[in-house]
Amino acid sequence: MGAPTHIFNIMATPARPLTNDYRDCQLIKLDASDAKSPLVVMQEGYVSNDPHSRMRMFYLQRDGMWIDEVARSTLPESETRDIVFDTTGEALQTLSSLYGKPLIRELPVTEADIQAYKARASSGSPEQLFRNFLGRYRAAKG
Repeated sequence: MGAPTHIFNIMATPARPLTNDYRDCQLIKLDASDAKSPLVVMQEGYVSNDPHSRMRMFYLQRDGMWIDEVARSTLPESETRDIVFDTTGEALQTLSSLYGKPLIRELPVTEADIQAYKARASSGSPEQLFRNFLGRYRAAKG
């Protein structure tokens, strides 16, 4: 079991820009076996001003901005709360407030950040990676 293919931009789906359309999003529970598990909202897409249309995975933040998964991985665990929703209702409320072009939280990412992210992402199954993320989220939350 390797890393999810989306991490390395190997896409079976056609390239499309990031949108604020709920139909383009996935709500993913951090622990699929727990009915009360917190969740994240994810979407694959490219930033409209990217001349190469590079597909990336984005998380929706509570403030309605999107953040690239690699950039997100560079932030301290204390900022994990920005992308985790405690209930589906909270996630849908944020999604329903979005309009116009997606707003993206741009953060500088180095080649070392990308390599560190790839190493973490290839260290387990997607389910295990989300459970590990949930553990770090709960530890940071206190």
